Amino acid sequence: MGHDIPTTPQDDEAETIMAALAHGMTGHPEKAIPLFQPFLLAGPAKAVGLCASLAEMSAMQARKTLPKGGTFGLLVFNADTGERGDISEAPAGVRFAMQFSTAWGNGDKDTAYALFRALIDPGDEEGARALADGIRCLFDMAVLSLNEMTGRTA
Repeated sequence: MGHDIPTTPQDDEAETIMAALAHGMTGHPEKAIPLFQPFLLAGPAKAVGLCASLAEMSAMQARKTLPKGGTFGLLVFNADTGERGDISEAPAGVRFAMQFSTAWGNGDKDTAYALFRALIDPGDEEGARALADGIRCLFDMAVLSLNEMTGRTA
């Protein structure tokens, strides 16, 4: 017996996020993105909560493999050259997602929140676009992590 994955926001925010992730895991990320709209329209607190939820999904399983007292690091490679890259060269949204997820995974919520604030504080269209890109990147990372955890391929 199959269950349909919701395509509209649910009363429970966690159910909405899980539905979005399920769409990503089943190869339909385009159905997930509209589910995030209520988080963005509700303001910064809800938007950062969404980012935190996605980052947590990315880090949850990997955190179990860290040695006691270990932390996540951030290593950047240039996809074109295969050489080590510089985080400052990444687009703002991608840079935010990488830094936010690393901080969140390490339990450094103050840094994660500061990164979010720095991204949205200009309050302009460029910041909004970077936030959308960052959320999409965090979503993709969470889906990848969940697929690896479950042995699933979309």
